[in-house]
Amino acid sequence: MLQTSLSVIEVVLITIGVLMIAKSMLQFGQRTQNWLGVATMFFKRVGMDVAEYRWYRMGVASFVLGVVVRIVNLTVWPVY
Repeated sequence: MLQTSLSVIEVVLITIGVLMIAKSMLQFGQRTQNWLGVATMFFKRVGMDVAEYRWYRMGVASFVLGVVVRIVNLTVWPVY
């Protein structure tokens, strides 16, 4: 039961993280009309608005937390 719950939590956290990052990228692209700048968000610093940065950081945190849950899940219940 706990293993299934952790698997569901993992998928939900990773999905929410990706959606939050996508939302921040869309907000940045709509605000600046620089759609090529969206591709450089992962490599260089771009001038993000406070709301965009907040969505981006929450998305990264959610994604990382999902990965940590995945690692814990595979550590406690290894797949053979």
